[in-house]
Amino acid sequence: MSIFSRVRDLLSANINAMLDAAEDPEKMADEYLRQLNNELYEAKTSVASAMADATKLNNKEAQYLAETEQWSLKAEAALRANDETLAKAALSRKVQSQKLAQQYTQQSDAQDQQVEALQQALVQLETRIAETRGKGELIVAKKNRAQTQEAMQ
Repeated sequence: MSIFSRVRDLLSANINAMLDAAEDPEKMADEYLRQLNNELYEAKTSVASAMADATKLNNKEAQYLAETEQWSLKAEAALRANDETLAKAALSRKVQSQKLAQQYTQQSDAQDQQVEALQQALVQLETRIAETRGKGELIVAKKNRAQTQEAMQ
């Protein structure tokens, strides 16, 4: 069994040595930045989509609030015309519009909170990208300095 474990250790050591030799810190940093930039694109797309949804919800909320006001005015007009049946129908529609407006208000508020959270995540991602760029440049500088020192020796 010791021969097999020695062969396994030898193979593992050689494979790890090859991977270490092939691993270029500059390339690794560039790949990580590429991945972060892809995430940034997806995050920006998500924020834009959420903002569009928030605008739609705000518009629907405003629409139903306006409808509520219109039905209220129609009910008042029906009462002035002594048409109680029409006034009751208008008040019933007003109540429906109010309920829908409240539901859209709740949805709109929730969407606004989600947009805010997505925007904060976007800012954090942009900060992380800037930090990674700086660290990548530092890695390249250290690598170049090490190569220069190695060449001098």
